[in-house]
Amino acid sequence: MKKTILLSIILFTYFLHSNALAQENKNVIYYVGIGPAIDGNIGLYGINVSNELSFGLGKRISLNPSLTYYQSIKSFDNYDDPKFGQDNSSGLFTNVTLKYDVLKTTNDFRISLAFGPSFQIGSENSTDGASLRYDETGSYYEYMYSIERFAKLGYTQQIAFDWKSKNENRRNSAALSMSSFGGYWPWYLMATYRMGFKLK
Repeated sequence: MKKTILLSIILFTYFLHSNALAQENKNVIYYVGIGPAIDGNIGLYGINVSNELSFGLGKRISLNPSLTYYQSIKSFDNYDDPKFGQDNSSGLFTNVTLKYDVLKTTNDFRISLAFGPSFQIGSENSTDGASLRYDETGSYYEYMYSIERFAKLGYTQQIAFDWKSKNENRRNSAALSMSSFGGYWPWYLMATYRMGFKLK
């Protein structure tokens, strides 16, 4: 089932790429960006690196397949205790969103909202609990950890701010995205600064 979902998303993304590239009169912008992230499920700070292709479908609407990598850095709690240093999460996200420019000014500053499916392949290591142990030196806590690997389908929402660069073939962008899985919203929260390059 998971393989079928993954294959369907890959084929759908490929079809969208091919179809949009065939439309010579539409704008195509490639965005690459980096920024902070939060795994709200187990409480971790992290970093994300994103790649996105934006295919203009009209004056205000675009289709945006993207690939994002997320890696945790540290935990919200107990950051001074090295025993908690094993908490970790990472993931690769494939998203396809439909974006609409809710505001577009005369100098081409845009505020956009986007929504679409999100597929994640990833893993997480988290602290499950601790038990009190004793030895000749005294008492200590022995921590228990769990490792989970997953491939899951959810959805993502995004608000993006986009403005012109001094170079007419480039754009600047800042985006805030929320990805949700298994009814948990938002599971991941990501803020990203992006550079956009007009491909045609």
